[in-house]
Amino acid sequence: MTDAGELSEPVQDGSSDASREQKIAGLASQVAADIALKPVDRRGEDDIVDDLRLRFSDAGIVVTEDELVALAGTIHSGA
Repeated sequence: MTDAGELSEPVQDGSSDASREQKIAGLASQVAADIALKPVDRRGEDDIVDDLRLRFSDAGIVVTEDELVALAGTIHSGA
């Protein structure tokens, strides 16, 4: 922790041990769960891509546009 109380280390031991694929799957699952809880008039894939892009950016995970579109398609279809 820093003097300002800002968290500068992982909260839990091992939280950074996940592979890139595991991190992507975890964040995609979170977005899918968010959408299931708050379906805003059957959101389109473009909206889901925007949600995914924000989550990955916030997490510092680099993904391609093709990966985002593929994940959004999977979430949108409910798979």
